[in-house]
Amino acid sequence: MRDVTIVKRYAEALFEVAVNRDIVESVRSELHTAKQVAQNDAAFVRFLSEPKIGLDKKKTLIETSFAAGSIEVRNTLKLLLDAGRIDSIPQVADSFQALYDESQGTAQATVYSVRALSETEKQTVAETFAQKLGKKAVSIDNKVDPTLLGGLKVRIGNTIYDSTIKNKLTRIERNLVNVSK
Repeated sequence: MRDVTIVKRYAEALFEVAVNRDIVESVRSELHTAKQVAQNDAAFVRFLSEPKIGLDKKKTLIETSFAAGSIEVRNTLKLLLDAGRIDSIPQVADSFQALYDESQGTAQATVYSVRALSETEKQTVAETFAQKLGKKAVSIDNKVDPTLLGGLKVRIGNTIYDSTIKNKLTRIERNLVNVSK
């Protein structure tokens, strides 16, 4: 819990600076890039996590790797490095995205389904959840999960809406077990 709070503070501070300087969109994009690098470039993360390498060399790598971006993002990454939290880049990016979404009246949803949803189905799910949550829009990221049997599982933030056949069968099984006791 403490780590989540600390990560949120970095994101909130960066978001406040970005709002004040009117660079929220570009910072959001840069953080998304930093998140992708942190998740997909093992050598980059290994270098920044190596205790035998000095902080100056690590900060130089951040400066050169993100030279095209804003000083605000580079400084945030260096602060994470100084605090020994460089592995928190994806969480900071996600927290920043959540703050951005809240400011825009939007939400991000991950929709799990047995097969890839059509654009029409994605639009229907997005509209349904936007209305349900009182948001202007909901962005859908569809993930295929063949273990669901059918139906949808939607994750928005920390909330999961589960209308899968697998979940319904599990509830029926639980009810039958409880009735037979």
